Order: sequence, then C-alpha cells, then structure tokens
Amino acid sequence: MQVTTQIGNNHDFQLKRAILIYEDQISQRAKFATVHRVTQSHPGQPSSLAPGTLLTAHFLEHLLHGLQKPAPAVLLAENVLAYNSDLLTWWTPPRLHRMFFSDGAEDRRTISGETCPHPALVWKVRRGCLFLRALAEPVRPKAETKLMVAPYWNTEPQQGDVCEGDMPRPRQTDVTNMLEWEEGFFNSRFTHPSGMGRLTAHTGGFIGLWTELMSKERFPEKYLVECQQTLRQFIEER
Repeated sequence: MQVTTQIGNNHDFQLKRAILIYEDQISQRAKFATVHRVTQSHPGQPSSLAPGTLLTAHFLEHLLHGLQKPAPAVLLAENVLAYNSDLLTWWTPPRLHRMFFSDGAEDRRTISGETCPHPALVWKVRRGCLFLRALAEPVRPKAETKLMVAPYWNTEPQQGDVCEGDMPRPRQTDVTNMLEWEEGFFNSRFTHPSGMGRLTAHTGGFIGLWTELMSKERFPEKYLVECQQTLRQFIEER
C-alpha cells in the first residue's frame, strides 16, 4: 500500500498513520480504536502497518488542531456582550416598535398593530434558542448588572426563554444577523403567557401595561420586575 498526493508545487502529502476502529459484532457499536504508523521497508515497495497503540484523547486533540482552519477574525459590534461558537449575547437600547397579537379577545385586538415603547433589552441566542431579559437602565450592562424580566407573552419569566413558534429567525447565528432575531421577535404575534411568574408590576397585568403604553414615547422602568439574575449568570446559564 502506497499513497502519495501532491497539490501544486508547495505540498507533498504522504500516508504516515492509520486509525483502525474495532466494532463489537453483537452490539454493532465501536468499542476502541488503535493508531498505527505506516512503514515502508524499501522505496517502491508496499507499505505496511506497524503495531498499534490505543487511540487517546490527546491524539485526537492534536489531530483536530492540525486539521482545523483558522477561524476568520470577526469585528464585533459595540452592543455585543458575549460571543463564541454557540452563544451570542447583545443588548439594545429602548425603542419604539409595533406589537402584534393573535386573534382573540377585544383587548388584544385593541393593542395589536399599535406602536409602543419598549425597554432596553438583553438578547441571548444559545444553540439556536432565543432568551430575553430587560434592563432597568438604558445603558450597556456590566457583568454584575441585575436583570429584569422581559415583559412579554411567549417569554418565560424565570429562565427568559422565548417560545418561538413560527417566529422567523436566521438559520445560523452570528454578529451579522442580530437584527433578524430582533425583528423576528417583534414582528411575530404574541399569543399566550409562558411559564410561571410575573411579567410586569403594572396593576393591570400584561394587557393593562401595553394598553397604557399605546402611542407613548417611553417605557416606564417602574413596571419591570426583577428576575434575581445578573448578566453574568444569564450568559453562563445553560
């Protein structure tokens, strides 16, 4: 056996090691693997496998490091709070945006389509799932900033996870599509309370809050409820 591959004039690839995987014929599952050096007694003669050693995690890490291509540098927007391969967290200042509700009682229909003020928000996407918190102050939060419950239906108060339903959202998550997550959330329809806990301190509850805020310019932070969680805890929570 002899394998030599050339690509252009700058590379000369030769077979140096082989991995053999041993499978249990009863369970049909791989049980262990061995790594073997590929040897050749004389030039031009077939290669052979030297005695093997058990495959280790250290060898796999070394192999993965050698096969990986360097990740391209990413320019982070100022509102990004944390970012890695499976997590993106960012914050947005207060804004005005329309709200949409599913068909139902008259009080929902009164609010649906109206422009309302929204508080500063902290958004987290982990492995394709959206989580949302609010901020009591419209400034970039720090690690120990205490977060507030996001005052929205379809958003669970205790963990902040959003019941996305048929909400439009990006196929992949990176710093270039944060606005797609935001617009997908606000342009979908709020349908129901999610989970246990208070969404707002307003005496009229959720519907009373947004009925009062129709056509207003600013969200009153006094209507937010503490969630007993800091930004650091929100980011690290799995």
